Parts: sequence; C-alpha cells; structure tokens
Amino acid sequence: MLEITGWTAGYKDTRVVDGVDLTLPGGQMVAVLGRNGVGKTTLLKSVFGLCPTFSGSLRLDGTPLEVGRPEKMARAGLSFMPDDRGVFRTLTVEQNLRLARRRGYTPPVDPLDLFPLLTERADQAAGTLSGGQKQQVGIARAILAGERLIAIDEFSQGLQPSLAQAALEALRQLAATGVTVLLVEQSPDLPLRYCDRIVGMLRGRVVFDHPVDGLDPASGALTDLLVVS
Repeated sequence: MLEITGWTAGYKDTRVVDGVDLTLPGGQMVAVLGRNGVGKTTLLKSVFGLCPTFSGSLRLDGTPLEVGRPEKMARAGLSFMPDDRGVFRTLTVEQNLRLARRRGYTPPVDPLDLFPLLTERADQAAGTLSGGQKQQVGIARAILAGERLIAIDEFSQGLQPSLAQAALEALRQLAATGVTVLLVEQSPDLPLRYCDRIVGMLRGRVVFDHPVDGLDPASGALTDLLVVS
C-alpha cells in the first residue's frame, strides 16, 4: 500500500498539487480523472521524483520513502509511465524492454503476449515507432518494472480500443496478484468498466474518491469534474 500524505507540488513558486492525501492499497486499480491542468500529471511526476515537491510524505506498506528520489522508487518496485511514454528513442524495442525488466521479477502477465508488436518490431529503434506503438512499449516497460505498483499517465493515449481493453484486462490480472495499478485518464468510460475506484481532482486537490461499485455514471458527479462549465 502506498500512502501519499499532505502532498504539495508544482513548478517554481506555483502550486499545482495542493495538500493531496491519497491511499493506494495493494491489489486495487485506481483511476485519477479530471480536466486538463488540474494537477493529475504533476501529482504522478512529483510522487516519482520527476518534478519539485514542496511538502508531503510517502509511505510504502508503512515504511517511509525518500521524496524526490526516482531511483529509490524504482528499487522499491514502483514503476511510472509518463505521458511522453518514457521510451529511449535511440534504443531498440527489445533493448527498452530489457532495461525495464526488474531483476528477479517475472510479471504474471507477459507483455510480449499482450502486445505482439513488441516481438515484430524488436529490432526497430523505439523513436521511429508511431505514437500508439510507443504507448505499447511504455506500458510494457511499466509492467516489467512494477512489482509493487504501476502508474500510467494518459493510459489510452494513441491505443486502439481493442488494445486498450486487452491491456486493462492484463492490468486487472496483475492487480489480482496484489499489484497496485494507478491510471490517469481523460474519460471515465474505461475506468468505470475496469477500475475499482475513481479519484477526481479539481484545482490541485482531490475532491472525489469513490468505489466504482455503486457509482452512478449519470449522477452528474463525474460530469462536473470533467466538463468545463
């Protein structure tokens, strides 16, 4: 379980994330929703030490994690795919996957089975792939490294609907083994079908946190989060 407490982050003197408390239990799939600019990406990037954090603490299964140290997050088995996919453009697909693979860990889902393209394009430089193909490489890298937690920003970006659904099924299999899965999405459609819980952000704060079970999509709560008035 990852506990994020009193989390405030941003850039220079600008607070983009303001006092977020969030608990992510093992074995749960959680989606973070919200309009563009509300702080979803900054939340993930700052938790993984990729942008400044002003205050807050992290605990993994009760043990404090050092803030601002991405290598410590990786060593703890937490992986993050940023919205730019996080691939090494000059390396081949196979080299990208080899670098991501966590030593001593074999995920219960094989990304090569999930995305056949990874085998077909194994010797191709990742930078020459299309956006959707890079997305497959990025998700595969996150699966190979995320023994404890997998966080993916803009999960469905560039993915064909059939591939997005297959990937979500695979992530559900991983969650069933105790892995925490955290997804940032623009639309509630896929999270409502596959996730256990939806967290909504507005102006840098968590303003909505509800299990999917029993959540009425027509209630207006999600629309208020996602539609600019």
